[in-house]
Amino acid sequence: MIEIEKQQSLAGAEVERFWSVTQLLKDALGVSNGLVNWNCEQAAIISLDKRATIDAMLVDSGREKTIDWIVKERWNATERHKARGTNVHRWAEAVALGVEPPALEPHEEPYGEQLLRWYRKWKPEFVMAEAPVFNTTRRYAGTCDGIMRLTSPQTGATHAFLFDYKTTEHGPDSGKRRPPFSEAPLQVCAYANAERVGVAPDRDEDHYKRRYYNYDPTAEYVEMPKVDGALCVVVSPHDCNAFLLSIGEKTWRAWLHVLAMAEWQQSLWKRSIGSMLGADE
Repeated sequence: MIEIEKQQSLAGAEVERFWSVTQLLKDALGVSNGLVNWNCEQAAIISLDKRATIDAMLVDSGREKTIDWIVKERWNATERHKARGTNVHRWAEAVALGVEPPALEPHEEPYGEQLLRWYRKWKPEFVMAEAPVFNTTRRYAGTCDGIMRLTSPQTGATHAFLFDYKTTEHGPDSGKRRPPFSEAPLQVCAYANAERVGVAPDRDEDHYKRRYYNYDPTAEYVEMPKVDGALCVVVSPHDCNAFLLSIGEKTWRAWLHVLAMAEWQQSLWKRSIGSMLGADE
């Protein structure tokens, strides 16, 4: 069982720390090959595009400081991509809630246009948007992008889908790998098997920058709606497509293994190493 820290709420109840779904996936699965390759590619792009700056820095500041600068610039690229994803998510949330969406940056506007094209074709009816969900039995939480109802144009049947947005700068003809990646079915399966939906996210990070949610049993919750399936909605500046993701028994069992491996990485491995048998007398 994942270890949980507790504190007191204003109502006197114990507030539990539930690790986030994305944090548990990161702890259990580590960094994917795709992300490693992307990081290497970003460092290479910076090294080529900033060649004059790097050459001057080598002369003025030396090798070590130049390497540190390249690493920091790579992290800046990561933060820009995260900001794009966050902004597109907020824009999509506003559209789902039927309110005026926030303005996107010029380089983000094509993402919104492609998403609108997909909305116009499939005409989703949004049931829930950007909501914190909690599994109190397994003690994990996360922010679900939402639940939508879609009607099949062939049969006329309507089904409820939990969905998760993923953004990518790469188009379909780029030759680059695009979402959904291997962790996507695990993520949506975890959300679909949540038990409660909260009113507003209460998430934070510990001193290791690991994300968690505060679960206050006295707060207001509703029952997690049942869904018929799950979708990964992949948005790029060039297209928008939704992929059906399996959230059945096999995926759920795999998610339980994620929980077990995350617990191992967080704490259990330390207890599995005993005393040292040295060569010295």
